[in-house]
Amino acid sequence: MKNQVDQIKNKTITLIERDKIRDEWLFERLENLLPVLMVKHNFDMWVTLGREYHEDPVAITLFPSSIDSSRRLTIFVFIREKDSGHVNRFVISSNKEYEPYYTCCFGKKGEGPFEVLRKLMDMYQPDQIAINQSPHYSFCDGLSHTFYQILQDTIGMEHSSKLVSSAPLAIDWLQLRIEPELETYKDIALITRDLAKLALSEQVIKAKHTTTREVVNWIRQKTFDLGLKTSFYPTVDIQRQGSSADRIEGIIQHGDIVHLDFGIEYLGLCSDTQQVAYVLYPGEHEVPKGLRKAFATANQFEDIVMDTFQLGMSGNEVFEKVMMIASEKGISAMLYSHPIGYHCHAAGPLIGLFDKQESIPVRGELEILNHTCYALEFNIRAFIPEWNKDVPIYLEESVCFKHHKLQYLTKRQTEFYVIPSSS
Repeated sequence: MKNQVDQIKNKTITLIERDKIRDEWLFERLENLLPVLMVKHNFDMWVTLGREYHEDPVAITLFPSSIDSSRRLTIFVFIREKDSGHVNRFVISSNKEYEPYYTCCFGKKGEGPFEVLRKLMDMYQPDQIAINQSPHYSFCDGLSHTFYQILQDTIGMEHSSKLVSSAPLAIDWLQLRIEPELETYKDIALITRDLAKLALSEQVIKAKHTTTREVVNWIRQKTFDLGLKTSFYPTVDIQRQGSSADRIEGIIQHGDIVHLDFGIEYLGLCSDTQQVAYVLYPGEHEVPKGLRKAFATANQFEDIVMDTFQLGMSGNEVFEKVMMIASEKGISAMLYSHPIGYHCHAAGPLIGLFDKQESIPVRGELEILNHTCYALEFNIRAFIPEWNKDVPIYLEESVCFKHHKLQYLTKRQTEFYVIPSSS
């Protein structure tokens, strides 16, 4: 196992190298992506407030590597000049570590950050001022009630009457990936896959001895040992012939399907995958035919999703069309895909929910854009003759939408991982 873990470790880089890459990404995003988004959404000014220990979800994505918090209060101000279209990037802070990503500005003695913000508004006279406030998107609702009141009181009626939600801009900032991020996302997905595959192997699982909790503990520890974070708390469960429940926990036995839901956070980006393994009985040499056929059906459903995604479709339109095609092909399925990015359940269009297999108001109405990433998450249910019952197959793959096409970030799982009976 040590060699396999070392091979995964070789795919990661040092902390200093990580900082360098993330800083390069930040600069490119600020230089090239942000001006496009300011024009697209017709915002003259975007204000994001970071508060120490109560950080705005967007503000966190604006920090260079040498800064890890807002240090009491930090205000980012992006201003698009009306004549030239040039976007000025200010940070109301005296911390020079923000440069060259932003121009630091601070007030005279006795002048607070909000007074400096008011001066910038007076100078540039924006027609619309976007602030991070939204009833629908948690990522875009980082402005606290207290600071909203202070902001209004300080900038006065002239400017506060121009305040609008930054949600359209903030969502795009969070969900759109630049080219270097997309290339690196392949590595992130591969590391995730390698860890998942190792966790679902005889190296970790011993039939009649290993518990689902021990597998969870193993993958959490190995992720930590590699200098990575899990993007959420992993889960491991069992599907078992004769069980009255679809998913159970406990000691893993021969003949079980072992299901892992797991993801990592690396270089500020999150992955999310679900993989499955089958534990052979003594004397059994392959996965039962019924289960293999069900897995092929799951891959067929993935193909439907991959072929359905189109630029400009809403998440709801993708969901409805996929489910219609699956029904016509006799596939019993549930689809609950979501964006991935800075967060595991990230900004962007929802495509169904596990507990809501229907069109999703507001968040499902967002459109599919190029240079976005998703977790293709779903399950199919098929009758397994060997088990004499319907069995769900749960899978999830990290994918990206690029060049008008949905693409896997790493090779998808096409068959059960097999855990030998001798394990």
